[in-house]
Amino acid sequence: MKTFWKVVLWIFAVIGLLMILLIIILVNSFPSKPKVKVHQNTYLELSLGGLHYDYNEYEDIFFIKEASSIGDICRKIDCAMQDSRIKGIILKPQLYMGGWALTKELHDKLLEFKETGKELVAYIDFTYDKGYYLASTAEKIYFNPSSTGGIVLSGIGLELNYYEGLMDKIGIEMTVLHEGKFKGTGEMYDRKTMSPELEEDLTNIVDGLYEVYIADLQMSRNLTNKDITAIFDERDEYFLSGNQALEMGLVDHLGNEQEFKALVMKDDPVLKFSLYEPHKTKFTYNKIAVIYAQGGITLTEAGFLEGNYRRITKDKTLRLLDRIEKMKSVKGLVLRVDSGGGSSIISDIILDRLEELNKKIPVVVSMGNVAASGGYWISSLADYIFAQPTTITGSIGVVSMIPNWQQLREWAEVNTFQIQRGKYANFFSLNFAPSAQAISALQKDMHEIYVEFKDLVARGRHLPLTEVEEIAQGKIWTGVQAVENGLVDELGGMDQAIIKAAELAGIEDYSVLVMPKKKTLIDIILNREISLSAITLLKIYGAMNSNPLTDNITKTLDLIKDVQREPMQLRIPYKLEIQ
Repeated sequence: MKTFWKVVLWIFAVIGLLMILLIIILVNSFPSKPKVKVHQNTYLELSLGGLHYDYNEYEDIFFIKEASSIGDICRKIDCAMQDSRIKGIILKPQLYMGGWALTKELHDKLLEFKETGKELVAYIDFTYDKGYYLASTAEKIYFNPSSTGGIVLSGIGLELNYYEGLMDKIGIEMTVLHEGKFKGTGEMYDRKTMSPELEEDLTNIVDGLYEVYIADLQMSRNLTNKDITAIFDERDEYFLSGNQALEMGLVDHLGNEQEFKALVMKDDPVLKFSLYEPHKTKFTYNKIAVIYAQGGITLTEAGFLEGNYRRITKDKTLRLLDRIEKMKSVKGLVLRVDSGGGSSIISDIILDRLEELNKKIPVVVSMGNVAASGGYWISSLADYIFAQPTTITGSIGVVSMIPNWQQLREWAEVNTFQIQRGKYANFFSLNFAPSAQAISALQKDMHEIYVEFKDLVARGRHLPLTEVEEIAQGKIWTGVQAVENGLVDELGGMDQAIIKAAELAGIEDYSVLVMPKKKTLIDIILNREISLSAITLLKIYGAMNSNPLTDNITKTLDLIKDVQREPMQLRIPYKLEIQ
């Protein structure tokens, strides 16, 4: 009996210690932001490293370590343009990662800053294509000549893994059905090689992005076609050293960081970009609301400790739209879409609510890295659509994916018995491969969704169905191609979309309301999104210690969960991470 009570006491002691530890962590996570005085002739040091998303929904939370969002950076640059205290920006791209469309948006914002007459200089120790692409906007690029530094310009490429061989070996099968002959979504699970249609599609995408990349580099650095060929196709070295980069016209000066500071900043003050707090703008009653719709379109919300929390769900999106409708000061909406799609029913519910709101205020869509499939569905009826040249859009088609482990189950001698009443009972069971009757039923439903998708595009884009049929079929397009075929109205970023929304609303004096509102740790605790428990500590540890292997496994399991709940999906062919 004494032993039992000792065990109980030990358990309570451990729980108590964990609670105390958690409280200490929480208390330490609220550091007061240093009050920084911005002096005249200040340079802002903008260091870019890690994965930069369009918008971060959480701020000042110690266990969610996110690089500054592109949206926040661009808004600060806007303020710096008008701030007489700011002399210039020092850009340090480092190991920058971000989608090509968002990178293009930041690239163009930096050019806009330079055009105001303020200084924009770049210093590079080491960077890759996207980092150098951003640095190319600077008046002068300074480069560390050390043999440990380097610039890697490899071009643009992608690679896709096909898993049918592996799945055959372990006895798991994925039945994949398509509406649209170019709709390659899911084919990596039921093929060993890429289909000719998807290869054609992705080749066009890579070519389109490469053309934009090269054209911008040539303009910024005065490079000829011969220079580009020498840089990307003819050089022998992977890392470009200081002298090579200088000879090729990629940089202007060689020197370490101390020499750079002495040469450029001299005695002028330098402030980290993250610490820069712009002057507060004057109150303006009229507002243009901006809603960031990021991530997959799913039935359920992601917890903020579940890796990438970015999802588009019915409850969250409708709650934001309802709030906008009740605010008389909001005169227009910009929906910022960065999504490869997902649930067909959630996409349709969101579109219905947008159409209803559109009767009262103008709705403009600004496309980020990807606005395809379900991402295009929710965009299709907007008054006006903007995309970057490097946005990936389209993918007007439908896919169904039905996983089963029948072969593995039978090999392992796991016997499954079913009792059912009703023709489609146990329809989505993982234990059995779908029957011909089940596949036929799904194909009929998919065809109806595909027809509705094309009708929406025809109505929203004012195109005849015959033209929509040509540009649908699951094909994906760059922003440039989407303007040419009528899926997008104009090339441009967030700024142009906001201006257009104000123009359609008939207002000139307005401010911008960004949604969803950023949450701090206090907001999360007060809203009971997090509970003070030992389990929480484990989740926090997982959030702080992710790796590519566990991330990929998590994404695959999430996909299986999604298609189990709803096999018919409006998804882009692949999670395209184009380097």
